[in-house]
Amino acid sequence: MHLIRSISRRLAVAGIPAVAFQKPDPDLSDRFDKARPLAFMHIPKTSGSAITTGLTAALEAPCVVVGYDHSVFGSYRHLDSIDAGIRCRIYDSPACMPQNADLVVGHLAFSTLRDAYPRAQRLTLLREPCSRLLSHWLFWRQHTDAELAPWGGWADYARKSRKPLAEFISDPLLAGQTDNLMLRMLLWPHPLVPEDRFIDPVNDKRLLRAATERLPKFDFVDVVEDPAFVHRLESWLGGSFQYSLENATKPIPGPFRSPLHRELTADAVDLLALRSRLDLRLWQRIAARHIPDQDVPRLREQTILANVARYGVLMAG
Repeated sequence: MHLIRSISRRLAVAGIPAVAFQKPDPDLSDRFDKARPLAFMHIPKTSGSAITTGLTAALEAPCVVVGYDHSVFGSYRHLDSIDAGIRCRIYDSPACMPQNADLVVGHLAFSTLRDAYPRAQRLTLLREPCSRLLSHWLFWRQHTDAELAPWGGWADYARKSRKPLAEFISDPLLAGQTDNLMLRMLLWPHPLVPEDRFIDPVNDKRLLRAATERLPKFDFVDVVEDPAFVHRLESWLGGSFQYSLENATKPIPGPFRSPLHRELTADAVDLLALRSRLDLRLWQRIAARHIPDQDVPRLREQTILANVARYGVLMAG
């Protein structure tokens, strides 16, 4: 409960105003058009691997493009140090992406998908952001040096996850991965969203409004915590969708373990709230829209408690 109370207190101090949608969610009325491509903006650690597998099977798409753009690498520029088998899937611009795609999936920002595939229908999922950030930290932490080797110089960034949580989310070089990542992927590139440092809270209201206005440009958007999101996705697709969790974080290797309760210091909890403050507003907006019978703050509390318990087991090996 210390975690929930601390996060709630930190957010209350932030005083971020609520922002309303400018128009209704289009996915409530529009349906999937098989004649058009589908582009999935996979925000890291939002069950995207399971969604990708399910979409690939459901659509039986002849041409599937999977990849990354520069949005998730922040200020890191030495992408050519990455193994060629991975580097070929990192697209330097929308113009570099294959144009005959039927399904596009990956850690690709809204602007990349919009510019590369203007006819495509767009889909994304949001996740309770403190849980997402903790999951991100542990997912990176689970990898050994041998597993990280193909990532070249970028592996040094991933190895920062072996540091204490508070230190990990205090590193400005990791801001592109840790600081309100959902908002960053919605708005990248944006002059008020720096690559090598954290978002200045003075710009919160403007950025939140801009990100909120992007959400209705998706044909389908939901939160992972919505019990009915698979049913909603099937209804939108007009067919069955198989959803099974994969690419989940494994138990942390012995050398990188640390009791989670020691990591969740008061400073770390405050930083979790700070790094998630804008993403939380986006998540709350979608959760309230699609789970109207739920008390969203209570849903969030239950979600964080369940995830902290699970992450504690992973850290214990």
